Amino acid sequence: MELLIQIFQVCIIPLLGILTKYLIDFLNAKRQEINQTVDNETAIKYNNMIFNTVTDCVIATNQTYVEALKAQGAFDAEAQKVAFQKTLDAVLSILTDDAKEYIKEAFGDITVYLTTLIESSVNKNKASV
Repeated sequence: MELLIQIFQVCIIPLLGILTKYLIDFLNAKRQEINQTVDNETAIKYNNMIFNTVTDCVIATNQTYVEALKAQGAFDAEAQKVAFQKTLDAVLSILTDDAKEYIKEAFGDITVYLTTLIESSVNKNKASV
């Protein structure tokens, strides 16, 4: 019996320390993996939300404002500015504060980022027509 106690004290107790260190390292690695997954899922969620909102607002502005002016031959440079501003205002009113904050943190200036997306979406919309 005394021999088992000595074996336990000499072999098992040091192994527990090593196993504990590996367990802690494993748990930290898993935590980081989960955090990256959550961050990626959050980024994917916001990117999809922003892209879909911009696309929908471009289409809505086109249907409710641009097409009517084009039919009248009145879609000039000033009307284009108005159409852009209507779209930007609609996007900003739809996006949540969290989405706006995400844009600021991820891309910087929200207006510059949304302007680029709107212009890109308008060009894609023109190409598909």
